[in-house]
Amino acid sequence: MVPPKGIEKYYNNVAELLPDVHDFYRHFELPGMGHCLVGGPSGGPLGLFDQLRAWVENGTAPEQTPVQVTDLEGKLQNRIVCPYPQTRVFDKSCAAVTEARCWSCSGSLRAA
Repeated sequence: MVPPKGIEKYYNNVAELLPDVHDFYRHFELPGMGHCLVGGPSGGPLGLFDQLRAWVENGTAPEQTPVQVTDLEGKLQNRIVCPYPQTRVFDKSCAAVTEARCWSCSGSLRAA
């Protein structure tokens, strides 16, 4: 198993050598996945293969990816995951915390 911080360190090392790393390599950390083990509160990203294909075939890089999260009450919530080092931000004027449309990515894609 590769720990999430190890993947982050690898990304940062690549970014030190190649400042345009975000043009060809994006890292999406999925909190609550149990490092890809089944049974965590988070679900896998939705439509990731289609996003990858669009990037390879059309040059349309993923700016975020949708994910479904199971809350503590067992209800599904739609969220987004942002490419590292960006972070997810909730729009407080939006009343629907469970809907992906109320979330956006913040920060620069340049490695921290």
